[in-house]
Amino acid sequence: MNFKRSTFVTRLKGRVHSSLVAPIFLSLIVPAIAHSEVLFEESFDGLPDYTSSEELNLEGWSFRRNGEVNWSPSNGYPDKHDAFEILGRNSDKSRGNDGKSFVAWRESYDPGWKQWNSDGILAKYIPEGIDQVYVSFYIRFGDNWTPGGTSKLFRVYSWNGEGSPFNFFGDGNSGPIFFWDYNKNDYGLRNVHAYRGGPTGGDYYTMSGDDLGDTPRNPINLGDMSLNYTNDTRGMAADGGTPDIVDKVNGGYISDNMNQTVSHAQIFGAPQNWTKVAFFLKMNSEPGASDGQLIQWINDEQIYVNKGIRWVKDNPDNRMVDWNIIAIGGNDFWQEYPNSDRREEWYAIDDLYVATAIPEDVLQGEVSVPPNPPSDFSVSQ
Repeated sequence: MNFKRSTFVTRLKGRVHSSLVAPIFLSLIVPAIAHSEVLFEESFDGLPDYTSSEELNLEGWSFRRNGEVNWSPSNGYPDKHDAFEILGRNSDKSRGNDGKSFVAWRESYDPGWKQWNSDGILAKYIPEGIDQVYVSFYIRFGDNWTPGGTSKLFRVYSWNGEGSPFNFFGDGNSGPIFFWDYNKNDYGLRNVHAYRGGPTGGDYYTMSGDDLGDTPRNPINLGDMSLNYTNDTRGMAADGGTPDIVDKVNGGYISDNMNQTVSHAQIFGAPQNWTKVAFFLKMNSEPGASDGQLIQWINDEQIYVNKGIRWVKDNPDNRMVDWNIIAIGGNDFWQEYPNSDRREEWYAIDDLYVATAIPEDVLQGEVSVPPNPPSDFSVSQ
């Protein structure tokens, strides 16, 4: 099977990559060091104004979800927000304060149980499927962001084309799946990975410690790993050492003190700061093979690598699947404030970039961010 990249490529604010962008056909089975070809880019600037309560009308995008929203203009609260927005009036929430971005709104709501709310997802479907993919984007958290709770920010998965692409239970039409979640708890800011196994049509809850190969921490539930930014990063840098994650509060690197509890601000900086996050996923070579991959970067510094993942288990039909959906946003478990406050907080994602392999400049470390001096701001923990 061959893949032709999406013809929808928009201007990318502030990005320089050595990747080619001419539309070509490319064999799917390529090594991670192969030259990276662009599949899809999105700066959001060229899209019409849109909120998630509307029917999807965004060129280049395939699906949207707008669920579990308690307060929004579409249900009688004109001073509140839909699950996500792409609006010209939100230019202050765009990189460079110019243009548009994907702005997701989470709600603090407690119905008396552990309900997840404000489920806004925007998804790109690649029907041809790809066996490996590199995705990067920039993320910023709002001025009033309360570090805490859990928010699903990003996912890559395989969907079998049947039913809803957002039905992750019951009919088993999705899998494997990788989620990246935001969480901050009593142990500091977490780097949350959630893994679900495949192939599609099987059991959504299949990932275990054996499936995840070389991992610094055993999964705590259903393949979920709550990683820290200190000891869990040892040996994860591109050179096999400890990554140089810039400490955006104290200057220097997080690794200067591996015994600390890392705050939200140390990783993501002041509310006006944008952080580049990237992931590379490679499917395992055959059912049951423990050679799938996941690599993660923060500001082009490699902070996690695992090359022993069994994304697709042995199965009676010997089926393999490809990655074919990339999605941003998700629902939130956050109950920090009384329901009467109708509290909303936002984060923004901009300059999404999807490619067939890790770009050469990332592999060669040519775009790493140098340490910043201490900042004269304060952010509540």
